[in-house]
Amino acid sequence: MIITFVRTMIVYIVALFTIRCMGKTGLSSTDPFQITIMLLIAELAAMPVSSPEISLLNGLAAIFMILFLYALSGFLSCRSEIFKKFINGRPSILIDDGAVNFREMKRSNVTLTDLTEMLRIQNCSSLADVAYAYLETNGEFSLILKPEKKPVTREDLDIASDREYMPCIIISDGHIYRKNMERIGLDEARLKKEIARLSLGGIRDIFLCFSNEHRSLYFYPRADSSRIEAVRSDPFGTAGGADRTSGTQS
Repeated sequence: MIITFVRTMIVYIVALFTIRCMGKTGLSSTDPFQITIMLLIAELAAMPVSSPEISLLNGLAAIFMILFLYALSGFLSCRSEIFKKFINGRPSILIDDGAVNFREMKRSNVTLTDLTEMLRIQNCSSLADVAYAYLETNGEFSLILKPEKKPVTREDLDIASDREYMPCIIISDGHIYRKNMERIGLDEARLKKEIARLSLGGIRDIFLCFSNEHRSLYFYPRADSSRIEAVRSDPFGTAGGADRTSGTQS
């Protein structure tokens, strides 16, 4: 029993290490090559655990070989377009310049029902509004609307736009995310000053604090109830004032 526990722990650590080495693209992509890699890793990781007679070293060696082949394929894909197309395939153009490409749809096993469903998922109600539609190599569907159907932007109306910042978490369960503070230009002294001004206690008394695209801060103090009042603050003076909005702690 103890040997099984130890073998399972070792295989788990190695499999986790292998998947982490594959990077975020390995986790997000669902092309045939990625699916094959994941299935092989799952199978190879299960064999030494479920079958004690199989050598643990042989199972780990096979997993590391999968990692090597993945790295090698990535290296070759960056240097050979032919190899990349062979491994990943190519996107299928289902709608080309407003015209439905029935030949490509048949080749990709996509029916008109599938196509209209994909359009609805992309919040597009009519085929006539689409200039180009692609079935990507990972199975995702993307489209480009006709110019007259695209939403109007501030640039189209010649309206000046202020700089927007990436929304991020500043405090989570009493822990400060200093890199996120640096990203929006907020120092710890100013953060503590805002907390004191709003009479929220200290850093440890904040369940959650996040910054929106305008660098306004929203504080969710700790509370015994499941419902928390969010306090908004504007330390950079872009919106002014502070107010309270209701929020729910999950």
